Amino acid sequence: MLLAVAVVLGALVALLLYKRSRRAAPEIARATTPALERFVREALEEELAEGVLGVRGATPEERRKLTRTLADEPDADVVGRIEELVRAVELEFVRYAHDADVEATVRVRYEDGKVGAATKRLTLADVPEAVRADFESKGSTRVFRTWAFPWQRVHAL
Repeated sequence: MLLAVAVVLGALVALLLYKRSRRAAPEIARATTPALERFVREALEEELAEGVLGVRGATPEERRKLTRTLADEPDADVVGRIEELVRAVELEFVRYAHDADVEATVRVRYEDGKVGAATKRLTLADVPEAVRADFESKGSTRVFRTWAFPWQRVHAL
């Protein structure tokens, strides 16, 4: 009898601690922001237009399939060509102590060893929460992230 009461009390304490820890958990950091998403999409569209479409200085009309693919409306031919050509897309965020802004760089690493890059200054609010947290907690000036194309991301049902 005493053992049963101890087990029930132990289970209740464990349940209360579990609920309290769930309530106190911080909000999950967003992986991106609208401004960063827009910059990365524009940089990738510009960078990949020649390699994927085979058109140097492509017009917006000529890049339509690429634009839609990068906006999460994948075209099988474009996705296949990107997967064939691109090894990785990396993001680098640089913030110096005297600056209020962050310099964001999109770096495309190709399978043949070439590298393409585009850089833009973003406000600190336009940088993902997790990156801001890294700047603050680690005190570093550079934070790196790997970028996943929309069709590579896991979507919850």
